[in-house]
Amino acid sequence: MSLLKNKRVLVVEDTTIAATYLARELSNMGANVVGLARSEEQALQMVEKTRPELILMDIHLAEGGSGIDAAKVIARNYSVPLIYTTSFSDDSTLSRALETSPYGYVVKPFDAKTIKVTCETALSRFALEQKIASSEKRFRVAAEAAQFGVLELDESGKAFTFKGAKSLKNRFGAGTEMSREDFLGLFPANERQAVVDTLEKRSSLRKTIQFTDQETEGWVDIVFTEVDLKEDNVVIGAVIDVTDKQRQIKKLQLSNVILDQLVEGVAVLDEAFCVIDVNTALLGLLRIEQSALMGTNIFEFGFDQQILNKVHQLKPPKPILREKTMLLRSDGIEFPAFVTFSELESKHEKVQYVVTISDITDLSRAEKKLEALAFTDQLTGAGNRNYLKLILNENVYAGSVKALLFIDIDGFKLVNDSYGHDVGDDLLAECAARIKAVIRQNDTFIRHGGDEFIILVQETSDLAQLSERLLAVFEKQFSINNKTLKIGASIGVAESSPGITPSEMLKHADIAMYEAKKRGKNQVVFFSSQQNESIEYRLFVEQGLYNAIVNQDLYASFQPIVDSEENIVALEALCRWNNIDIGHIHPESFIPIAEETGLINALGLKMLREVCIANVLLREAGMSHIKLHVNVSILQLNSQVLVDQFLAYLKDFDVSPKDIVLEVTETAMHDNSTKRILRELAKSGFGIAIDDFGAGFASVSELTEPYTTMVKLDKSLAPTGDVTNTRNVIAESLIQLCQKLGKTVLLEGIEKEIQADFARQAGCHYMQGFLFAKPMSLTEAMQRITQKEAQAV
Repeated sequence: MSLLKNKRVLVVEDTTIAATYLARELSNMGANVVGLARSEEQALQMVEKTRPELILMDIHLAEGGSGIDAAKVIARNYSVPLIYTTSFSDDSTLSRALETSPYGYVVKPFDAKTIKVTCETALSRFALEQKIASSEKRFRVAAEAAQFGVLELDESGKAFTFKGAKSLKNRFGAGTEMSREDFLGLFPANERQAVVDTLEKRSSLRKTIQFTDQETEGWVDIVFTEVDLKEDNVVIGAVIDVTDKQRQIKKLQLSNVILDQLVEGVAVLDEAFCVIDVNTALLGLLRIEQSALMGTNIFEFGFDQQILNKVHQLKPPKPILREKTMLLRSDGIEFPAFVTFSELESKHEKVQYVVTISDITDLSRAEKKLEALAFTDQLTGAGNRNYLKLILNENVYAGSVKALLFIDIDGFKLVNDSYGHDVGDDLLAECAARIKAVIRQNDTFIRHGGDEFIILVQETSDLAQLSERLLAVFEKQFSINNKTLKIGASIGVAESSPGITPSEMLKHADIAMYEAKKRGKNQVVFFSSQQNESIEYRLFVEQGLYNAIVNQDLYASFQPIVDSEENIVALEALCRWNNIDIGHIHPESFIPIAEETGLINALGLKMLREVCIANVLLREAGMSHIKLHVNVSILQLNSQVLVDQFLAYLKDFDVSPKDIVLEVTETAMHDNSTKRILRELAKSGFGIAIDDFGAGFASVSELTEPYTTMVKLDKSLAPTGDVTNTRNVIAESLIQLCQKLGKTVLLEGIEKEIQADFARQAGCHYMQGFLFAKPMSLTEAMQRITQKEAQAV
């Protein structure tokens, strides 16, 4: 049965003949055409009125209207698939149309078969997207909670599986799994029913529970996040260790109890603030006899004029003044005090105020200790960001800062993702210890956050030598928890100059540090004004990329891979981005930034989703023989959470791993952790391709790995007509070597016939490049496959 059967379809077309033709053909296919709109305004009105399930939208409408503008409004307010119909197929029009993420694109003149295939493909894709909405929500919640522990309730509803946050795994008296009853036992008896209701209703709940870990008291937050799974019984929640937070709360509560129990001195005053009566505690506090205190003005004991003014201003509804101040005892010794002035209602002609005085000497000492803690990073012992802010805002000290060094640890994220936060924390502590050992006594060492450190320098005479000493810190490998780790550091240096504030110096050092990373990492770069433009562009792209992910402005294009007879055998999914401000941005510009910022994980999930949807649509169209290639980075492969989501996605879409080829650059395969994960994925059925082989420091030994099934020779090895045959010899040798090792060989970047002829003669199994096809939408790719197969018949 046609997917169009009884579907409400709105046709937006300013040409009567075309609109009538579309309406007739759609009706013949079983669709219910609910309206014909001629303009942008009519289109929006009819969408609101008829609530269609599919829209065919002409790009250029009557009265100067724009179908693209109408599509943007519809996308913001309604969830309905939209297909563009137009007589324009130029790149500019296509680019603007793709920004609205259409579900299809049909170029006039129409034919019934194309309309049917495009409409059914759009409806099928839309149905898939709606079907997996809850799964996407679960994955997004899981990705956001990846830094914490994650709880999943199994299908029976009787046991929890605990993943991530290794430091928390054994704190519940369990390993990686615990029964539902044991889990509920963590909560107080009067709260367990609320937890049970949450599990059954899949609603949101956050509870703080207390536990004892090796006779040490601790707390964790259990967060159940609402996940609408309907028939699925999985509940995802984050388990967050809040022990330090709760301990601080208890300390503050204890401070309040101590303050409440302090022996307070009390005095009754007349309107001139002279003592009428006192208690014994106040006499001891001020070290004075009662006879000497009676009739004395209380302000003789150190109260300043400011407090006196505030007391005079006491009026309802705030007839009470509370202040911390320094007072004097009768012997002239100063002490910190907490005082309260209360103005009384006129019940006695002489009594006007009651003052209470508490000695808070011990509390002041505690506050100073807490202040020191507030400005110290507990992991490394360095100053923290609060301390940095304090220094930069203190004119006396800020003026003495002559240079600022910004240090970012290279490779730390990979260590953290591979071995966990415990190893990462120990590594940062060791880095800090080494850095502190080589800086000078008057240098100020600060942990800026994460794996970033700052050094404030007051003497620049040996600034270059200091920078080299810091680099040398990372030459020796680190031994952490019986693991040998090799990391580096990118260091940016900014010196003071007239008119430059310390805050601006910090920004300059940050820019220089990014320049060091750009130049290859593990080096020192001094700031220069020329670095500003490149870093500003980088920050612009980074923010734009983040917004593109949030607003779902990224999309997938598919480039065909062909055999020696130019039959399409596979499609490579490529991430594309059209920025509304600067137009098309090449992946070589934003992919490295995505990897640096961690946004590459979100891009990876986006592309995986596209590949899964494409696989289902190809299957339904009878094209299940077409494999799909997708690029994966070393960062994605070293995140166990993302690998788990990768496999879960395939399960939700019922996609077989054998239909997917993972392309990994040869340089990434040098990492042992990546190799381990690739072996596991290969065992699951995925094809593994070495991408860009020959582009960098190619290691032939990687070809011996049994889990790699394909080698993609880099386009730089594709011969051209204006070079010697040296490149041909290298390429031919590599192709023959791969063939002997049983590897499938693909030559990419083919743009000329001479290159295609060479690939065939040298024995390449597959080819890819603009000579055969540029990246295109999935609908266009499917049409191309259909045409090729029809020609072959």
